[in-house]
Amino acid sequence: MRTSDWQGLPVECGISEKQIVRLLYTPFDTSSFKKMRISTTGIAIVRHSETGELFEIEPDEINWEVVASEERDMGPDRLWSASISRDELGEIRWEMSEYPEGLLGDPVPYLRGHELVQKFSVGIEHEPDFDDDDFDEDDFDREAAAEDMREWFYANYEDPANSLPYVSAEGGYQWIYGGPDTPQDALGSSFSGDYPEEFIEEVAADIVDESGLWDWSPIPGPDFFDDGEEIAEERSAEEDALALSRLLPLAEELEQDPETGAFEVRAKKVEKPDLLAATLAQLADAIEDVLENQSNGLNENSLEIRKLRRTLERYANDPQRVEMDLTTVHHSLTVQIGTGELPPSEENQALLSALQEGAQGIRATDPEVAENRRLLQEQSLRELSPENLEKIAEAAPVLEAITQGDLREQMRDDVLFLTQEMRVGPPKLPGVTRADAIVTGQDEAVRVFGRSARMLIALRKTPEFVNKIHSSAGFKALNILAVLGGLVSLGLMLF
Repeated sequence: MRTSDWQGLPVECGISEKQIVRLLYTPFDTSSFKKMRISTTGIAIVRHSETGELFEIEPDEINWEVVASEERDMGPDRLWSASISRDELGEIRWEMSEYPEGLLGDPVPYLRGHELVQKFSVGIEHEPDFDDDDFDEDDFDREAAAEDMREWFYANYEDPANSLPYVSAEGGYQWIYGGPDTPQDALGSSFSGDYPEEFIEEVAADIVDESGLWDWSPIPGPDFFDDGEEIAEERSAEEDALALSRLLPLAEELEQDPETGAFEVRAKKVEKPDLLAATLAQLADAIEDVLENQSNGLNENSLEIRKLRRTLERYANDPQRVEMDLTTVHHSLTVQIGTGELPPSEENQALLSALQEGAQGIRATDPEVAENRRLLQEQSLRELSPENLEKIAEAAPVLEAITQGDLREQMRDDVLFLTQEMRVGPPKLPGVTRADAIVTGQDEAVRVFGRSARMLIALRKTPEFVNKIHSSAGFKALNILAVLGGLVSLGLMLF
């Protein structure tokens, strides 16, 4: 809730906007949370999954921080996380729940396939309360202290809109620099030993009141990360994936199997199933009319007919996929008729009309699919060189390993089309523009590269799933991430 949401409340309620913000801002007593920390003792020992070498992790090498918090019946339910990066082990981390307040669960390690030989011991330490007896109200310059805290806050935190990527399909802002943090979280952790809690809350509420922002992003600096160069590389890879995901939108949801870690695809709900069914029935009739006469130049083995048959048989409940396939085949047939490869017969023209009307009908009833097509039409695909095709073909085993169900079949079909079927199709003829010549394969490439980008984003957020895939598929975790990162880089170069 933002301050602006409360503009115009009747003054008869007797509460000012600033007071409302403060009431919202402190829904429960956070004083104990501000004055406690996780104490880590002992040494953790990790055995490398391949070399068997033992690595000791000292307790002062990790720093616990709250990464998620939810208010429940008995107070806040918090998730704590601590991580460390070693060249030999990669980034490993521990997560631990706290609920109710003060009761810690067992730390759960995420070790990228390595083995935990010896555990840390963890507990809660309470920092000394602010000593009101030592605080001299007469010597306290409230205005100067408030200005100091405000200057510190704005030097270390910023509006997420300034530098964070925003992906609606991924839930909004991508907090690549940590956070989100509220002003009270930030000021409380830095000034709780200097000023009374009530004063800190007042300054924090003033910041929220004047900015209208609840969540803020830390400003990265040279001391913000433990390993600046390595994390900068990881951040760059994730930013590339986010950028490619925005370039190549799809109206679908990628989901991960919690048991295997492999990805599946869930099609977008059909807005008007009766209309889609009628559209596909009309398309099926147009296909049969074309195939009845050999002089139309198409037969059951024609690539376009096989693609449409597959669409009708397997993807009739997926409006995004149907729209893409109808658009792709329409472009391909238009080019072939325009260059004389296919005759402009009545049946061929009727098929073109059915394809166009079907694609446009889906866009008319599904705004998200329509917006995706608009964005894709703004992109031009560079020609897929033999080197590009080789990279896609080399990625095929990994894509096979990290997907399952319908998504696995779709990725397999799209890779096969891009690397083999498209290359043996009709040759490019004089009179066909470069833009027309590369239309074939565009939607297949959108699916391969766009989905690879979203899978990379998801795996970077859930390294435990990478380890599950590693265990079941035989691919090293680093190989999986490297292959997806290579496809993302290639996609950004091509689009």
